[in-house]
Amino acid sequence: MMETGTADTILYSGSFNPIHRGHLTVAEQVLQAFPGSELWLVVSPQNPLKSETDLAPEQHRLEMARIAVRHSLLHERMQVCDIEFSLPKPSATIHTLQALSARYPQRSFSLLIGSDNAACFNQWIAYQEILERYPVLVYPREGHPVQPGPTTDKCTFLQDVPLLPQAATDIRGLIADNGKDTKALVERELPAGVWEYIKMHKLYGCR
Repeated sequence: MMETGTADTILYSGSFNPIHRGHLTVAEQVLQAFPGSELWLVVSPQNPLKSETDLAPEQHRLEMARIAVRHSLLHERMQVCDIEFSLPKPSATIHTLQALSARYPQRSFSLLIGSDNAACFNQWIAYQEILERYPVLVYPREGHPVQPGPTTDKCTFLQDVPLLPQAATDIRGLIADNGKDTKALVERELPAGVWEYIKMHKLYGCR
């Protein structure tokens, strides 16, 4: 259950499949840039209209996100949010923002996206309403520069922060490889406790 105190709240949505150190680095860097804010990791559900065979069950991804947050140095300013699990599917970011704004009217929400998503933000459902009602923060991703334009001009681009190079897709491939050396690499890429959880539940082809 989410707390209800007055606060500026940054929403960082993703499948977190699995959550890795890159995700936590982004969250911590953003919190350092906005010291008066909290950050909520919004875990995306499985889309019933899509076949995503490599997507771990949502409750596992939710629990891994909670484990990761508990081990963050800024854990007191982070929470994990599962509101999208209860929204009609398929859902869109605007629906999440509307639902959270209605549930927590005393909070002001902003949206954190990667530069890969910023490049196609004008294709999002109700993107203009998002820009009008909610601040949009853009975190740089390696290999995804964003050109100035009518949409991105309304976003706030974070500067002087580490790029996010590692993708969860790469980590899932390393896990499925099941080699001794690759497992050591995976363990370095995952927050404390997450690798143990993956091994316990044999996720992503781990044996």
